Amino acid sequence: MTKKNPVLKEYKYQALFFAQREDAHAPSFVLFHAPASELIEWAEVDRLAPKNRKGAQRPLKELKVNKVAKFLKEYNANTIPTAVVVALDKDAIVFDGKRDPNKGGKHGVLTIKERLGSAPGLIIDGQHRAFGTAAAYPSMHLCIVAFIGGDDAERAFQFIVINNSASRVTKNHVQALNLQYDDETLNQRLLQSAGVALALKGNKYDDFSIVDAQEPFKGLLDWPTNPKGFIAPNAVESALNETRDRAVLLGIEDLELDFLLDVWSRIKHLRKAAWHESTKNSTSHLLEKVSIYALTVYILDSIGAVLRMAEKPIDFTDLETLHQFVDRAVTRIPEEFWTSTWKIKELDTSSGRQILLEALASIDANVRFERPWYEGIAIVDAPNLKGQYEASKPKAKKATKKKKN
Repeated sequence: MTKKNPVLKEYKYQALFFAQREDAHAPSFVLFHAPASELIEWAEVDRLAPKNRKGAQRPLKELKVNKVAKFLKEYNANTIPTAVVVALDKDAIVFDGKRDPNKGGKHGVLTIKERLGSAPGLIIDGQHRAFGTAAAYPSMHLCIVAFIGGDDAERAFQFIVINNSASRVTKNHVQALNLQYDDETLNQRLLQSAGVALALKGNKYDDFSIVDAQEPFKGLLDWPTNPKGFIAPNAVESALNETRDRAVLLGIEDLELDFLLDVWSRIKHLRKAAWHESTKNSTSHLLEKVSIYALTVYILDSIGAVLRMAEKPIDFTDLETLHQFVDRAVTRIPEEFWTSTWKIKELDTSSGRQILLEALASIDANVRFERPWYEGIAIVDAPNLKGQYEASKPKAKKATKKKKN
């Protein structure tokens, strides 16, 4: 008989213990609530990975974790009523309770024992809710449904059933609930809290509303009701379509809009001086329709080229990784390019977008090979920029010959 590892810590919760089925092979369940910070202490996430094909969970995506944290921080009334599903090792728990004669279950105290070298719990569904809540409010309690025991096959089965049953909630489903609510008030809270519009409007309107309600484009879209807006909504639409076309390649399925907003938040951080509408006194092409499209495609293609050459998968839902690649692409295009006068006008055509994309690729090459960035770039006034560059260079001091004695 092998000796068990010593218990490191015990966690106690008020809980309800019951069995849905009388079959001996069916798992029993425990329902309880626990602080998010404790949950991620005693429950691990056995994620799918190249070297771990038995994992019954998808990789943790930082973009999703941040989305949950933002949802909770946006409104104090926002909650997460859906339960995190956990598998608990039967040897790691003790349930001390009394049977309810009317309902057949037991209510009492659940003790979870964490032992050295192993976690007693495994998160089957809800990892992003757990980690997102822990990041925003560690002491906030989450609803937990745990099934006791079960082998790898049972855990994988539960994961597949749960994650293949979800579907998008439509406007008709919401209206079918026969609830009394104000469409605009509900929609606004959804947009600000979670970046979703629950299909209360058309899909295209949903995307625009989300973009206009969040950074970095918050309040900048050219809506009839937004007097300060100057960015064409279809500029964002075209950039989002390009992102969705590459979602599988980038591994960002269902996160395309979050990905795009984070990329452009990073661009705003890197190119603050160009983040404004072009005026008579201050030129900036960065937020023009053609530029939003072309710069998005340039970044997506740059990332795609790296991915095709990479020997290992790259997780672009990890913000540090994403920012590393965005920074590299964006900083190769000098800010001066966006704030200089462009000779070619009316670029918002298919041929114009191609001209700008080729210009970005040429500037990228110039910078990499340490040539002047404007060399061979037809959009800008290269001779004038060269003259300004030469004039701004410090003049070399002439060497004076020493007189011989």
